[in-house]
Amino acid sequence: MEGSAEETSKEVSALSLEPEVRSKNALKKELKNKQRDEERKAKQAATMSRPQVQKPQAADDEDMDPTQYFENRLKALAAQKSAGINPYPHKFHVSLSILEYIDKYKGLSNGEHLEDVEINLAGRIMNKRSSSSKLFFYDLHGDGAKVQVMADARTSVLDEAEFSKFHSGVKRGDIVGVIGYPGLEYFTCY
Repeated sequence: MEGSAEETSKEVSALSLEPEVRSKNALKKELKNKQRDEERKAKQAATMSRPQVQKPQAADDEDMDPTQYFENRLKALAAQKSAGINPYPHKFHVSLSILEYIDKYKGLSNGEHLEDVEINLAGRIMNKRSSSSKLFFYDLHGDGAKVQVMADARTSVLDEAEFSKFHSGVKRGDIVGVIGYPGLEYFTCY
């Protein structure tokens, strides 16, 4: 063992203490890597300092036990009532039923929207999909028919934070009234 330790110490002392000479390309590569690391750290620090936006929990509601889902819905309604919001307004004036809407606007060409016409529809939400935090699609059922409702933050009267908060509270099975303009593919609400 002592022999191997002595050999190792001789090998270490034989190593040259002169600085290693590197090529110009290796130095450039090293400098570039250092800059990338600094940029990553700065970007990470910037994202950590930004406030996090709360994302909707639609997927969690689907996986819940029915009794737990019911209890959560009751808590949400109680919170709305305590905030002074009436979750069950007295009246919503409906200008067309869903069947009348489909019959009246089925002649529109693909992608056409009548933004100068305002329509009020009501029905039960049977499906909710979100494309992003600023774009939601709902399947509104009523009178044995279905219409797709598109809720876009750009056309909404609410600002982005209110829009996100409002639509995170809308659940499958809710009976709602929507105001918007007609199109062939979907009804756009605002």
